[in-house]
Amino acid sequence: MSPENEKKVIELLAIIYNTIDWAKMRTRHGSYDIFNHRVRAASRRATLYEAVSKLANYFGLQSLPQEAIVITQELRPYEREVLNKLYLEHIPMSMLAIMRAKEIRVLRENARQKELVFHVPEEGLKS
Repeated sequence: MSPENEKKVIELLAIIYNTIDWAKMRTRHGSYDIFNHRVRAASRRATLYEAVSKLANYFGLQSLPQEAIVITQELRPYEREVLNKLYLEHIPMSMLAIMRAKEIRVLRENARQKELVFHVPEEGLKS
């Protein structure tokens, strides 16, 4: 698999991971273990669309962000290669995705904090 496609797969999994409401998950296993296992299980589907749908269903997601669908469409020509890689290397691929998901969360939080710092309410400008 090309490095570019591998990055896309990791990004796709990171988006899905960040979409999951982990607070609602009631289990004695950690979120990493659950995600790793379900990525592998979903990878046995016939197509990439089926695998992504199954992965979303495992976590009770009724939909996914648009960016996940765009990446899925870009990877579709390589779906057999993607699904095989996820099946054989589900732990490293999932963990790379989890690391990327955390990175995305930090970037969003930093952007949100910058917005709050630079946002001046209109009534504060009137004197």
